[in-house]
Amino acid sequence: MARVAGLGRALPGRVVANAELARSLGVTEEWILGACGIRERRRSGPGEDVVELARRAASSALEAAGLPPSALGAIVVGTGSAPRRFPGVSAELQRLLGAPGIPAFDVPLASAGGLFALALAVDLSPRYGNVLAVGADVLSGALGEPPPRETAILFGDGAGAAVVTRGAGGLEVLDVRLGGDGAFADALFRDASGPLAMDGRTVILQASRKLPGAVRDLLDRNGVAPGDVDLYVLHQANLNLLRAVGRSLGVPESRVFVDLDRLGNTSAASVLIALSEAVEERTLPAGSLLVLGAFGAGFSWGAALLAVRG
Repeated sequence: MARVAGLGRALPGRVVANAELARSLGVTEEWILGACGIRERRRSGPGEDVVELARRAASSALEAAGLPPSALGAIVVGTGSAPRRFPGVSAELQRLLGAPGIPAFDVPLASAGGLFALALAVDLSPRYGNVLAVGADVLSGALGEPPPRETAILFGDGAGAAVVTRGAGGLEVLDVRLGGDGAFADALFRDASGPLAMDGRTVILQASRKLPGAVRDLLDRNGVAPGDVDLYVLHQANLNLLRAVGRSLGVPESRVFVDLDRLGNTSAASVLIALSEAVEERTLPAGSLLVLGAFGAGFSWGAALLAVRG
């Protein structure tokens, strides 16, 4: 059995509200809010690159777990915005944390990268002990100039982290299911030297099918009905999508966690940031069930079932 021993997050200081974007894009604030449900998002400034945000989130998670970096057995980073092809963000993070001699690698997936990093950490923990999973993205500088409206209104920057370890208790990871379909690789991608490219209509259409499907498959495997889940913590892509997934699963909006309105779509970071906030903000008594879910580049998707233990 694997459990989440500590969670952390890091956000840039600059807040970009809809009013600022509306002026630059030639649209109204109301149009932005209706299109995605976002009121403001965080954008990185000097000294807040993807590595630094990952470091801050990782340090916070380690502190929450009561562990020094030297106690780590492996590091996995999900990101779609590594500054160089290789080595990845994980190598720089390992150096900054001061945790040499352990495996450290990236999962290059925008949007779904944080969930995939967590899934790998769960599978690695029986062999390597304490595994650090990080989701981090700084896509605000990868939108092109001028940026297309559909991406400019969405993306914020940030990082989330989780320390996964062996044993029962706390926040247990009961099961994880992942999937993918490379036939849609060209619908959401970023070349080595180019801006992010997104076919928004295809992304939303496929996400609205694949994400609830992944959640149902996961719950069916574990004999759990959608209504028995206390909280759904999903990739914060678009408020309209979150609501559509909730309707598809037949659960009330109150059970679908939302921080998208304040933080925007933080891509690979969003699920771990949202989980960190949800655990702090919500009263989740022992026995509560949580579902994590994400959909992103590849296309790739997945879901995880977690339980709060006493």
